[in-house]
Amino acid sequence: MRQVEAFRAVMMSGGITAAASMLNISQPSVSRLIADMERAVGFRLFDRRGARVHPTAQAQALYEAVRRSYAGLDLLDQAARRIRAHPVGTVRIAALAAVAMSVLPAVIARFRILYPDIKVTVESLGQRAIEERIFLGQADLGIGVDTQGREGVRSTLLARAEYICILPANHHLATRPHLAVEDLAGEEFIGPMHEADALWNGIDSALADSGIPVSRRLETQHSQILYAFVEAGLGVSIAEPFSAPLFHRLGVAIRPIAPPVYLDFALLEPDIGPTPEIVAWLSEDVRRETAACLAHVQNVVSSKS
Repeated sequence: MRQVEAFRAVMMSGGITAAASMLNISQPSVSRLIADMERAVGFRLFDRRGARVHPTAQAQALYEAVRRSYAGLDLLDQAARRIRAHPVGTVRIAALAAVAMSVLPAVIARFRILYPDIKVTVESLGQRAIEERIFLGQADLGIGVDTQGREGVRSTLLARAEYICILPANHHLATRPHLAVEDLAGEEFIGPMHEADALWNGIDSALADSGIPVSRRLETQHSQILYAFVEAGLGVSIAEPFSAPLFHRLGVAIRPIAPPVYLDFALLEPDIGPTPEIVAWLSEDVRRETAACLAHVQNVVSSKS
């Protein structure tokens, strides 16, 4: 194992001296461990050119196997962090603000009836921060955008949400039952920020594909702020549907838009062992409430069509 640790450290750091610093041992000790490993495996691991070492093709292939083995150890470390960080009798949720505001109140109300002694904490975060909380074991359940393929994070589809066009109540386009992206030509368009998360990529693509000119003098990465700006008459936008019922009651007009813009939302969990009972219950109820919320949005949109 010491030989493997030395080999891994040299591959990661790029040199014998840096590897010695990583492992807190002497440089000759690292060199000796590498030499012992080369004898053990039967082939040269590094070409030595002056003071530098360069991995051979065989070393690159071996390192891939070592990397996969250490990934399992990293997950054990993640599990330990999750246990250390988890207060007894608490379930922690990290969610996008729009979903937390529209879906979680009803879910938590039902949860408290079944589990009155369990404390619930809810953090409203951006997508990257949600993934980080889940990966580090600092949240038991995440509600965000589908993120298949991230190591240490289990992602299951929650819903495919169709985005909608939102307009001030007295906007001239609000008289139309349906809108096309081309109808927004020349309009004052609010957001999204080009620097924001990938949540906005579908909207940017729809605008780019249509080739229409829009004025973008106001941008934000938060959808509730975007809705508030539209309600104040500052422009129009294409937005996530979860916040639509609340802001529709405040006077924001919501309309379907073509071509449709979709985004897949997901439930995220630490990818360690079976799902705890209370997290499984929350996940299922979040799924039901999300479906009900999106169905309500469709009913509101249809009633205006």
